[in-house]
Amino acid sequence: MVEKQAQRLDELIAHFSHAMLVTRARDGTLRARPMAIAERHDHGGLYFSTDRGSEKVDEIEAQAEVAVTMQDGDRYLSISGRAEPIGDRKLIEKLFSPSWKLWFPEGPGDPNLVLLRIVPSYGEYWDRGTSRNRLRFMVEAGKALAEGRTVDESKLSGHGKVKLD
Repeated sequence: MVEKQAQRLDELIAHFSHAMLVTRARDGTLRARPMAIAERHDHGGLYFSTDRGSEKVDEIEAQAEVAVTMQDGDRYLSISGRAEPIGDRKLIEKLFSPSWKLWFPEGPGDPNLVLLRIVPSYGEYWDRGTSRNRLRFMVEAGKALAEGRTVDESKLSGHGKVKLD
């Protein structure tokens, strides 16, 4: 069951090109910012590009626990894990996108360019993006309203939780 849910998590991640990366600031507050996904790996592993001198890198070096969230229409996804800055030049060259030149005009050799590797420990998704899952949600929601109870997420095939580490 866990492998099936991890596979479904990967299938859903493939629909996204951007995510919100949530870090903990030095004052303890949570900060979220949009990030373009540079690469996806099995079971929720992600890479983002960033500037070595950015606040997010400082925050990650002080507290590596992060959250990554994604939403598109009726698809929602959340990943919890650890982030680490990676300066692997071969990997940076492999993943480099011409759009990154807006921030890194020197290209993949720019010394300020690093990757953030997200090593996931937990993932959760809500997929109402298919008509079948949308219909199941509407039926379950209608029954819950009629019976005066809350929606039972466990009855919805579009919802899953998976421990990834």
